[in-house]
Parts: sequence; structure tokens; C-alpha cells
Amino acid sequence: MTEAGRERTVRVHRWLMELLHGPLPPRTITAHSCNESLCVELDHLSNATQRTNMRQMADQGRAAGRAHLGYADTRGSLGRAQAIQAALRDGLDLDALAAAMLAGEARPLVRQALANGYDAEAYLAAVRASDPSSALVPLFPAEAAEEAPAAPEDGQMSLF
Repeated sequence: MTEAGRERTVRVHRWLMELLHGPLPPRTITAHSCNESLCVELDHLSNATQRTNMRQMADQGRAAGRAHLGYADTRGSLGRAQAIQAALRDGLDLDALAAAMLAGEARPLVRQALANGYDAEAYLAAVRASDPSSALVPLFPAEAAEEAPAAPEDGQMSLF
């Protein structure tokens, strides 16, 4: 990419945002709503500041200071990227992609979603469900929810 007459290297998601929207303002980054740094899905990309991006990461419980907590890929972002690149070197193979993603994945719901191959919808749903802020969203739609049983008069609920 050329900026002020100088060549510079940028990541694909930033290049894509600048291609579509023109040069980004100074100190603006391209953020991923899906938390997948390799994602180039336009619906998942937005412009943000680094501060906003770090606040989102902290709000989602994905970091404490500079260290990622629990759900980071065990191979690191470079190891994950290399595994995905190797899996797709000979073309799109969703089973190979799922295996490459699954190998370093620590989130149980995401591991379960990838266990039977790659399905983008199931994968993104599992990523969203693994987000600690999703605890604020009901697990079941209102029409499928049943009324909670009434508590007995003594106020004690039976476990059986």
C-alpha cells in the first residue's frame, strides 16, 4: 500500500477497509467483532481506536493487562495462522480448516462446533456463546422457554 509516496505493508483486513472506505484516520485500527484476527468478513470489520479495541477485549474477559486469559489459541496467533495457511495451501478444504483451527482451540463450545468439520455459522455462534458478555443474553428464545415451577410454600426447592 502506498501512503504519502511511501510503500508500507499492512494486514489484509486493514487493506480491505482502506480499499472500501479510503485512508483511515490517524491512530485508527481495523477491529474484528468476531475476535478472529485472520477474518476478512466485511460484516465483522469496523474502524476503532486501539483503546476501544483493548476495552472490548477486557470486557469480554479475553485479557488481563498484556496477557491473554484462558481462551487464546495455545499455539499463539502466529502458530494458528501458520496452521490455517498450511491446511488451505492446496485449496479450500473445510475439514482441514476445522482440524487446523481445532488443534489449538481452548474454548469448549468452539471445540465442539469444530469437531464435525467447519461450519461458519456454528463456529461463529460458538465464539459468541463463549464470550462472557453473552451471559446477559437468554439462552433460549422466549417462545421456547417454559415457566419456572412455583416454589413450595416453605420456600425450599427440591433438587429431585
